[in-house]
Amino acid sequence: MLLSVVVNRKPANPWYGNIITQPMTKNTVPTRGRRLKRNGKLAEKAFQRLSKAILSGELKEGDSLKETRLAHEWKIGITPLREAIRRAAEFGYLILRPNRTTLVRKLSTDDISHIYAMRELLECAALDSASDRFTDTDFRDLETLVRKAEKTSSAPQRIRLQYSLDIALHHLWVQRCENPWLTSTLQRLLVFLPNYNPNANNLFKNRNHLAEAAFREHKLILQALRKKDLRVAKQLLASHIRAHGALLVKLHEEGPLGDKKVPVKRVSLKKAR
Repeated sequence: MLLSVVVNRKPANPWYGNIITQPMTKNTVPTRGRRLKRNGKLAEKAFQRLSKAILSGELKEGDSLKETRLAHEWKIGITPLREAIRRAAEFGYLILRPNRTTLVRKLSTDDISHIYAMRELLECAALDSASDRFTDTDFRDLETLVRKAEKTSSAPQRIRLQYSLDIALHHLWVQRCENPWLTSTLQRLLVFLPNYNPNANNLFKNRNHLAEAAFREHKLILQALRKKDLRVAKQLLASHIRAHGALLVKLHEEGPLGDKKVPVKRVSLKKAR
């Protein structure tokens, strides 16, 4: 279950206080507070269905939840659905308003800044923990994605391969990390981020140059790991995450930019050294 963090005053970054989770198993999702005594299985089923709807984009950011309609469409009772909504709100997916309105969370610029500040710290810690657990197969698989992306002449296919590299590389140290609490917390955190959450993919529509910039940065990180230069890899990762977070804040503030190029801070292996 979620770890309740007790502090004397509200932290500057509220995500530090509610994002820590217990290790996830293959078939479960963590919950907070008391164990469900009644309708446990139905509430769990409702929570899994609700989470899937949010993370897949079926329920979009800013959508207002209609309990009666959802209960009818999903063929579940109101009581387990309300328990699922409560849990999803504690998980960060939903916002409960005083007027009993429930909204799918829409990230603010402050949310993005806070999440990326956490992501930089936690992913670098995960990389440090996992660095001696990477295998030759891990590197070969990632390098195969790089070669395929570089060789393809199809722009859509190149973007798909770059996206696959992005997911595979970041999840490598998340999954290989020896600290299951850190792994679980990062898994939860990543679902709020563009590129990892389909709800936010519109930020990157028609911005292939951003994928190209991230692709170059990912290759540099992979090269440093291949050379077993953990110090440089961590510096590159931290710089990459900071630049990406700053870019998302800029995109979020400016709104749709179409094909307009947005300056992207480049990561230099030489500079990192």
